[in-house]
Amino acid sequence: MRLFLLSLGLLIATPLFAKETTTPEQALGRMQAFYAATRDLKGKFKQVYIDTIYNRRRTSYGYLYVKKPGMMRWNYVSPEPKQFIADGKRLWVYEPQDNQAFKNPLTTANLSTGLTFLLGSGNLKREFQAEFVSDPADKLGNAGDLLLKLTPREPTAQYRYLLFAVDANDFSVRESMVVSRHSRNLLVFDKLVRNSKLSKKRFAFAPPAGTRVIDGAKPR
Repeated sequence: MRLFLLSLGLLIATPLFAKETTTPEQALGRMQAFYAATRDLKGKFKQVYIDTIYNRRRTSYGYLYVKKPGMMRWNYVSPEPKQFIADGKRLWVYEPQDNQAFKNPLTTANLSTGLTFLLGSGNLKREFQAEFVSDPADKLGNAGDLLLKLTPREPTAQYRYLLFAVDANDFSVRESMVVSRHSRNLLVFDKLVRNSKLSKKRFAFAPPAGTRVIDGAKPR
């Protein structure tokens, strides 16, 4: 669950004209401005988790829905169903195959900077040092995308840095990656639709009858 959250927040060859006309800090600011003006978002995603020690990878597919303030839904459909739902007050993780659901209060403490930024809060420029990607091993996205590497100003044991492949025209995120010491977690976004007036009902969740609910707010 923590790995997923770090991946949400959290979301190539960099064109020469972009480096000449845009600094990393400017690109980051425009990227954040794009999402600050985004009221809701929906689309498809692919997640690729890479274990760099054993050179193993796991690929998942699903659908993403986000609505401000504080609502999101990640519906994993393959290879196994799973749901992450934030309804503005609670964060649910539902695993139907195991017939269980985890419930936690929705706070910035249990969300990564990438997620709080996507939901309309957080400040990437304040919390990260931005630079254009120079290491070929860190290249993402398509030719023409801007490649940003964000290193936390205060080091964390949870990950080393974040990577973003950003559309050079509107500064939306095409791909993002969380790079940790022994893993890389990639998200690729597709067919994103912005400001489509998503209903709040899409973010409601009630565990099906018989589901084992684990409340993270209660002592065990």
